[in-house]
Amino acid sequence: MRQTPLLISDDETQESPTPTRALFTAVVPPLDGEFIYEYDRHLHPDLQVGYVVQVPLGKRETHAYITSINSAKEDQTKNEMAARGKKIKAIPDNAETSLAFSEEHLAFYEWIAKYYSEPLSKIIDLAVPTPAHGKPPTGYVMNKDFSSEDLESTKLTQGQRAVVELLRQSSSPLDSKTIQASCGASAAVLRGLVKKSFVVPLELTSGDNEEARHDLTTIIPPELNSEQQSAAAQIKQLGKKFSTTLLQGVTGSGKTEVYLSLIIETLARGMSALVMVPEIALTPQLTERFISRLKIPVAVLHSSLKPKERWKHWSDLASGKVRVAIGARSAIFAPLKDLGIIIVDEEHDSSFKQGEGIRYHARDLALVRAKLSECPVILGSATPSLESYHNATSGKYLHLHLKERYHDAAASSFEIVDLNNLKPWHMKSKNISPKFFSGLQSALTRGGQAFILYNKRGFASYLQCSSCEHVLGCPHCSVTLTYHRNFNSLVCHQCGFTLVPPAVCSGCGAREKLETDAEPLFTHRGSGTERVHEELETLFPSARIAVLDRDTASSVQDYVEILRRVREREVDILVGTQMIAKGHDLPGVIFVGIVDCDVGLHIPDFRAAERAFQLLTQVSGRAGRRSERGHVILQTRVPSHPSLIFTATSKYDEFALGELKLRKELCYPPFHKLLRIIVSSSDRNHALKRASQVAGLANSLAASLKAHVLGPAPAPIEKIRTLWRYHLLIRSPSAASLQHAMKQIKKVFQSDSETRVSYDLDPHDML
Repeated sequence: MRQTPLLISDDETQESPTPTRALFTAVVPPLDGEFIYEYDRHLHPDLQVGYVVQVPLGKRETHAYITSINSAKEDQTKNEMAARGKKIKAIPDNAETSLAFSEEHLAFYEWIAKYYSEPLSKIIDLAVPTPAHGKPPTGYVMNKDFSSEDLESTKLTQGQRAVVELLRQSSSPLDSKTIQASCGASAAVLRGLVKKSFVVPLELTSGDNEEARHDLTTIIPPELNSEQQSAAAQIKQLGKKFSTTLLQGVTGSGKTEVYLSLIIETLARGMSALVMVPEIALTPQLTERFISRLKIPVAVLHSSLKPKERWKHWSDLASGKVRVAIGARSAIFAPLKDLGIIIVDEEHDSSFKQGEGIRYHARDLALVRAKLSECPVILGSATPSLESYHNATSGKYLHLHLKERYHDAAASSFEIVDLNNLKPWHMKSKNISPKFFSGLQSALTRGGQAFILYNKRGFASYLQCSSCEHVLGCPHCSVTLTYHRNFNSLVCHQCGFTLVPPAVCSGCGAREKLETDAEPLFTHRGSGTERVHEELETLFPSARIAVLDRDTASSVQDYVEILRRVREREVDILVGTQMIAKGHDLPGVIFVGIVDCDVGLHIPDFRAAERAFQLLTQVSGRAGRRSERGHVILQTRVPSHPSLIFTATSKYDEFALGELKLRKELCYPPFHKLLRIIVSSSDRNHALKRASQVAGLANSLAASLKAHVLGPAPAPIEKIRTLWRYHLLIRSPSAASLQHAMKQIKKVFQSDSETRVSYDLDPHDML
């Protein structure tokens, strides 16, 4: 519900505004409430709801977003102000104005504000990029004077050929960011092609030929098998109305082809499409496929865009010039006109949940937006979230299946290795068992490639003193420091603190001995991707091995380059964290090995088993996606755990039903809703005191709301960035009850200089 508008006025009196003057109400992020301004209709005839406008605020100018215009409420305010002899401030005559969103989008933002009990201004601040005007970005097209023979006869690098192929398939200019996101080409690659005159740079302006750019006749419809045709047909039969479909397809079943078919049909109806992926940096193949297949402009929304580029993409969507948007969770706010379909790929992925600030879940908001826009939403996954699976099996969603792999590839074979039965001297190396070694060796001998998953970065999980067993921990967080041998540093993966390994133990004062044969002061405990990489280099000296994790791929370009090397068979073995599990269709991969399946399996989170099953199934699906059957090795110390058993037997339904039974008994989602409240302070006792006060109020509200309060208790990671953390859970069958509790608690407890109180409705991270 909106608050009463605040009046921006001068002290001097004035007569009533002339007929050419009008009023509008706006929000000014990040300020709470709404403000009323005056404007001249003749100078700004296009102003409407959703415009961003320069307005005076105190002694400065800032951006405001119009939420209503010439309403009865504003007329009443105008009369009241005139009676009081006050003047409403007017926007400058030359104020910059541009369209940021429509009334339909405003209704969506208002729904979010109500659901999360946040001011509308903060939702708009979260959703809409900062307006940025300036020189239009540069686009690139192929030089029509050059023929295919010219291309063949000219020596081009692999990167240059990838750009040429992309531009030849596109019917419109592509900017450098789109090119980089699609094929990893650097600015130097583009400069080289321009210098050779194969590629022509031009300024992308609003005057581009819209009809040519939206010519759908050049799109080649995907060739669907019988399963895909049936799924697409059933979704299309739902028509232009709100509906939710869970498209559950095994890895490699061709869900993307179904998406393309639905998008093409949507575009043919003159409507727009939104495609959401877990992380834009982790799905470059999907972006490239959409751009090359649709052959019309596609807006790729992600955080690494420069402000002017991001605003350009946003404006193109708001104006309707671009009708397809692909992006990560923030793409849910994309201002598409006439939205005809929303697709959420890998809907189970936790990346769709915002971890800080307003902790929205983009998948859940996709359903809200689709309902407001009266359009279908498709949730796709090989391993659906238990919430979506429950909604589908209970009849709330249409449930469709793709059970066969798209290229007639056989399902991979699985083998579980029980590490409890292996002594250290049985192992080929610290982390590689004999069966793991032989499976990998066989794949390489046959000319195949391999993915090796270890969902931990670094070389050692921690360093421990050989004398007193003291463990080196982060001074700011209650976690150990991970040792990275590549740059000889200890790193906290929570706050980023780094430390060179000390020569003296702070626990006992023991010093590092200088003798070459002396026992080292600190012993390496645990492992990570660096350690596994080193072991594989020793075991397979002739293999070309690369690593893909947050250390080796700190940018989209790094990530794309590593995958390009794998795709072009410049890499035999790719070692990585969960980054290697998402969205990759690499025909050469026939072996997948999970070094330690138990990573993340025993953390204090009711979703731990679900996440482990999803990760193991997703990474296993990278193997054998073409003619040769894949082989998967799972190394574990808990071989009877359901997450592993059902991964190896490819029985998602059995796993889901077992987990849902436990969730129902424990009153956890999807059967109950949760609100997590985290209280943090640099003073441990103060954090506990305030958390107890919050819990006291929550308990007083619980009975009337049919809710149950758990806690407060120390958070599993009790200290992060010098702040001690306590949390509590409020559980209820009703989301409305939790919203009411959150609203009441927010009225009483606000973050201050000593404590920070944060709220997570529908939490996905319990750490």
